[in-house]
Amino acid sequence: MVQLKKQKEKPTKKICELCNLPKVLNDYYNADIMFFPSGKMHICKACVLQIVDENGHEGLLGLLRIINKPFYQNLFKGDVRDYVRMVNSMMQYKNVGFTDSDSLVALTDISNITKKIKPTKLTVQEYQNAVDFWGEGYTETDFIWLSGEFAEFGSQYDISGKSMENLIREICLTQLDIRKKRAAGKDVKNELKTYQDLLGSSNLKPMQETGAQSVEQETFGTLVKKWEETRPIPDEEQWKSTDKVGKYLSVWFTGHLMRMLGIENKNEEEYYAELDQYTVSSEELLDDLDNEGDLNDGI
Repeated sequence: MVQLKKQKEKPTKKICELCNLPKVLNDYYNADIMFFPSGKMHICKACVLQIVDENGHEGLLGLLRIINKPFYQNLFKGDVRDYVRMVNSMMQYKNVGFTDSDSLVALTDISNITKKIKPTKLTVQEYQNAVDFWGEGYTETDFIWLSGEFAEFGSQYDISGKSMENLIREICLTQLDIRKKRAAGKDVKNELKTYQDLLGSSNLKPMQETGAQSVEQETFGTLVKKWEETRPIPDEEQWKSTDKVGKYLSVWFTGHLMRMLGIENKNEEEYYAELDQYTVSSEELLDDLDNEGDLNDGI
């Protein structure tokens, strides 16, 4: 009797090469099978996220290169785990790779400012650019710190307009003043008030951020309801519909529906008047046919 060869079962766990702990396969990120035959990274998710946390944007970009997923600045909200989960699970990113990342040049500049490694020297051109952007009276160390702070804001918020850029710049400069005064043992009460005012103008206070995030999570219907209750359109002639949408609905939707259900329509005259504009009577039809016959006779 021929015995069937038992198929080798696939392993359900693998050992992380960093923490040396056996973990289930779901605890590892999927990776390019060309370099990872198992289809999984050799380091578990927990260790990977620790590496990313220690290396900032450079670590995040390194992870995305390995798993071949794009980096989109407007989608990244500061949580690496949530971002990777999103680009791995949503269908619109299924066939999108790291090379499709937006603003790679800008991201390279930002990635130079990491949590561990920061530049210690500026080139002549970089120093001049810093003076043009931040102003005179600061040391090279000040410029490096200010650039790092500005980049941190840029990685978490949209600094697209000139006014927002100016506000963030003032916030960074105020933070630098606070650091210097505190180091010298001086009072920073006025600077802290200025800092809070700037955060308020930029909508970056914790309470404002929470409110903005809650708005982003609301459905469109919820937002419309809120607008109707808190900011209703005044019942004035200038705000009334000028494109006759109300009339179209009462005639072509409500009018037909009420006629079909046999319900009395208080706007019946308007309904039939509108229909008459597009209704061809039998007399008009006969006249048209007679005219066509006369034309045919002449051919």
